[in-house]
Amino acid sequence: MVDVSEVVHVWSRAGHGRNHGRLGLYAQALTADRPVGRYRALTDDQEDRAILALYRVDRPQATIADLHQIRPLALSGYSQLLHDLAREGFGPIHESAALRMGGLL
Repeated sequence: MVDVSEVVHVWSRAGHGRNHGRLGLYAQALTADRPVGRYRALTDDQEDRAILALYRVDRPQATIADLHQIRPLALSGYSQLLHDLAREGFGPIHESAALRMGGLL
């Protein structure tokens, strides 16, 4: 697993500025409900939830419904954070349905 400081380091190297405090808030939000580890492709729902976690740093009361009403360009910065993690081989880890249910694929 990748810790918050490594996520911030990846984002800093990708050119998201030197405001490590702000990037740290985004990293904490992203890792609060799920760890960040080796990259795996996300479903649309998983990507929406990851973007929502980042968006809530700026808009704490935001919901998935709110997210879907916002112009994509307004969310591009949050999407870019996820893409920059993926470029380095990292991403949020989500359990598969089979693992949540205790079964095998």
